[in-house]
Amino acid sequence: MFRFILVFLFILSAAIADDYQEWLQSQTNQFTQYKKSLDEEFSDMLKKDWEAFKSMSSPSPYKKPKPTVIPTMIKEIKNPTQEIKKSPVVIVEPIKKILIPQPKKVIKEVKIIKDFQTINFQFYSIPITIQYDKKTSYSMDEINKETISGFWDMMSQTNYKKLIKQIELNSSDLRLNDWAKYQLIYQIGISIFEDINKANLFTWFTLVKMKYDTKVGYSSNNIYLMATVQHNLYQVSFFTLKNKKYYILTPNGKIENIGTIYTYAGDYPKAKKSLSFTIFEELKFYNNLKTKTLEFKYNGKSHTINTQYSSDLIDFYKTFPQSDYNIYFSTKNSTPLSNSILVKLAPLVKGKSEIEAVNLLLRFVQTSFKYKTDQNQFNYEKVMFPEETINYPYSDCEDRSIMFSYLVTNLLKLDVVGIKYNDHLATAVAFSTELSGANFKFKGTKYTISDPTYINANAGMTMPQYKNSKFKIISLR
Repeated sequence: MFRFILVFLFILSAAIADDYQEWLQSQTNQFTQYKKSLDEEFSDMLKKDWEAFKSMSSPSPYKKPKPTVIPTMIKEIKNPTQEIKKSPVVIVEPIKKILIPQPKKVIKEVKIIKDFQTINFQFYSIPITIQYDKKTSYSMDEINKETISGFWDMMSQTNYKKLIKQIELNSSDLRLNDWAKYQLIYQIGISIFEDINKANLFTWFTLVKMKYDTKVGYSSNNIYLMATVQHNLYQVSFFTLKNKKYYILTPNGKIENIGTIYTYAGDYPKAKKSLSFTIFEELKFYNNLKTKTLEFKYNGKSHTINTQYSSDLIDFYKTFPQSDYNIYFSTKNSTPLSNSILVKLAPLVKGKSEIEAVNLLLRFVQTSFKYKTDQNQFNYEKVMFPEETINYPYSDCEDRSIMFSYLVTNLLKLDVVGIKYNDHLATAVAFSTELSGANFKFKGTKYTISDPTYINANAGMTMPQYKNSKFKIISLR
């Protein structure tokens, strides 16, 4: 009897397992059919609903040109002795050098995927291997909505999921933010098709399938890639569709007004994400490191700081469209920079009061770098990350403010905000004690203006031309 029950339970479990497998297969088939239906419906929409849109271009965030000459305090002025005595000594936590991984120079071997082709290329000096479906091929004699729809159909019929998985794995390994991920996808497109228009179509398809809100448009013989972005971009063309800004994306990050283009108003279901330019994790670009020596004086004593940074990171930043200042102030900077500039400056501020430590860092930024406006150096506005401020021969106000904020927050752990005038950018620091000079309250906290561009000026000093000027506060929290 017991044996009969066991046999019965075995048969029953086998039957249940078969039923489950049939149900699972039916669900998979239904989902596959659903996705196929979505692609077909989207393709049909691409063949119909195209409209003409006129592009606009975001101007520089400055209402007036930045000053070409900056004032200098001829003689350093010390803060009142009583203020320094009341100011607490900064607690500088030990900054240990972090081991930098060995440069990736060799293409790693990968398991060959059946019916896939392999491409190898350098992505900011890092060797990348990507495999893609052999069916990824498209001829395009002219550019119109039918050929764009045809490209979508071709890509939809490939095994694009395995390709996207490789993109995600490489992006995770290198800690790429969305802008760097876009650069990687575009580079794959160029490597496969060797054509800018097809690379833009490939990037569009891939980003849409990764659920990013992107579109393509065309004008004459050019196809343009457009995307919604979580921040403002400047000096970049954009279109407004359904009250959303779609910025034109190009590998160099900059494109002027392109006039009228044709694009579609519809959306691909679930492609709702906007690109983010924020760099929350350090980009792992370590293959080519450079060094630069910086010198400054404070209280009559000379100091030398040997810095290190990645030239590949500089190349990446060259492509970065100018965005909101918070992006630059909040960026997770590189290990080589931390290993050099923070490690070297930490002993200089250790044991000093908050006031003295901030003034020393001000002097470092004020006098280690030569001043020149972006217009005079690059012929366009360019906000720099700290590594760029070290790399280039000149910097201006926002670059120094970003550098100074990086040093104060990482070395002294004091709160910093940005101060935006019509033609100038400075910073302000929240000290633990009262400090004379230019102060203001923001969200219940008192801040003292500390301008890293006003040469030889201490915390509390404002450039003469801005003493009675209004400013906007850029919160960095």
